[in-house]
Amino acid sequence: MEKAFDQYEVWFVTGAQLLYGGDAVVAVDAHSNEMVNGLNESGKLPVKVVYKGTANSSKEVEAVFKAANNDEKCIGVITWMHTFSPAKMWIHGLQQLKKPLLHLHTQFNK
Repeated sequence: MEKAFDQYEVWFVTGAQLLYGGDAVVAVDAHSNEMVNGLNESGKLPVKVVYKGTANSSKEVEAVFKAANNDEKCIGVITWMHTFSPAKMWIHGLQQLKKPLLHLHTQFNK
């Protein structure tokens, strides 16, 4: 499928916590990359999805959303919560986000 919006991208940001340890952090990153690759390889999206990492704190959420606001190529953000990610951690960043948001509700293996 030819992409109608080749010059644009949608950012994929995963929410998690560091309290699960190093192995969980590696798994979160692998799962997120696999999901983004699957979305891009599906041929069903008119825009490229770019994995922007995992937000593990309020400061990280705020930083990635500020970066999205300031990036002209970014036309929206997809968030996915891999493991328990406290809602309070997202409030300040979401209040600042000026781009469209899709909160993806799914389990990795479903």
